Amino acid sequence: MEGLLYLAYDGRGREAELPGVTVLARAGAGPLDGDIALPGGLHQASKGRALAENTRPSRSRNGRIRRTLDAAELGDWIDRLCQTDGVQRLAEYREKAEQVADAVGAPEEGVARLSQMIGAALGTQQVRTSSKALAARQASLPYDQDRIRRFDRLITRLRESAPQSRPVREPRDPRYTYLPFFEAYFSNLIEGTEFELDEAIAVVYDSKQIPGRSDDSHDLLGTYKVVSDLDEMTALASTADEFIQLLRSRHATILGGRPEKRPGFFKETANRAGDSLFVLPRLVAGTLRAGWERISELDTAFERAVYVMFLISEVHPFDDGNGRLAPVMMNAELVAGTQSRIIIPTVFRDDYLGGLRRMTRQDDPSLLIKSLRYGHDYTAQIDFSDLTRAADILRATNAFNEPDSEQRLTLPGSLGLQG
Repeated sequence: MEGLLYLAYDGRGREAELPGVTVLARAGAGPLDGDIALPGGLHQASKGRALAENTRPSRSRNGRIRRTLDAAELGDWIDRLCQTDGVQRLAEYREKAEQVADAVGAPEEGVARLSQMIGAALGTQQVRTSSKALAARQASLPYDQDRIRRFDRLITRLRESAPQSRPVREPRDPRYTYLPFFEAYFSNLIEGTEFELDEAIAVVYDSKQIPGRSDDSHDLLGTYKVVSDLDEMTALASTADEFIQLLRSRHATILGGRPEKRPGFFKETANRAGDSLFVLPRLVAGTLRAGWERISELDTAFERAVYVMFLISEVHPFDDGNGRLAPVMMNAELVAGTQSRIIIPTVFRDDYLGGLRRMTRQDDPSLLIKSLRYGHDYTAQIDFSDLTRAADILRATNAFNEPDSEQRLTLPGSLGLQG
């Protein structure tokens, strides 16, 4: 139940129904030193006081949320405070909580437990905790709680969505001969590395480098080297450590020709796209691990592919090359699950990126799932056994058009071009 505001004041308990909110005033201490004065005579509890208040036991009544946090929620909040406010401030909050404990009626054992939990977040002691976030921080693998909630939302929506299956006959069937080339070609376009098709063919199949564009040529070749290796593309992780290693090794291959991009090493400085700040460097390893551990909740290769792609895109673990790596990881799940790969043609790029942005900014996975479902259908309908013929189909279905083209991506089958 939402729309509840709990207040503490020196008087008897009272309730008031206001538009959009129910105010529940409960007997407690009035304003204390450090509380923040607000308009209308109200005060916002200092963080130290709020921590102390949340050591008091409470229970849900009449379907309403509890007045105070349970042990796991309190641990999660301590972890968040450590991340956002820093260790020095958190230590100050602990000191304040201990100072006001008697005034707010916090139980002695609750305050002692609070002090231990904060010590765990600060790295000065170890405690057993029901908070997964605090436990991860104790293990030196803190993660981004907001991202984990976003991943859980995507998992829920994927499990609620209609099944999606486009099985392949056999991964080495001639029908898929040139699919890895077009996968690498369009994947590099997502990152803004543009080639004419003939140039890309010369780079991949004739070992030529485009004059003045050796870095871009290396990126295309590195991506192709990964996606054209069926042994590599059928390798899936069975542990979080293996997942991290796959990420590092595939990234190292993709950007192997550009040592200045630190191929295979996680970022050391924050990165962003527009207004979206990706996971902070110190939270990358923990967020990837906590995210990967949820993949077992998904049943199909398509579900896992969408999820892994978004996991990499949302964390953005490397300085560069994340836009190439995310589709590679997605298609590895599909290949290993004997499903058609997904290519993201130039004209479809904004649909794909728009789905990512909506998920990141609005927690809405609908557009992302819809766009990748369409891309899956589209790719499965093309016969890639002949390079020229495949290029002709892609051209006829508007794949090479710019994203702002009035002609959108058309399913080959609707034009009678299905292979």
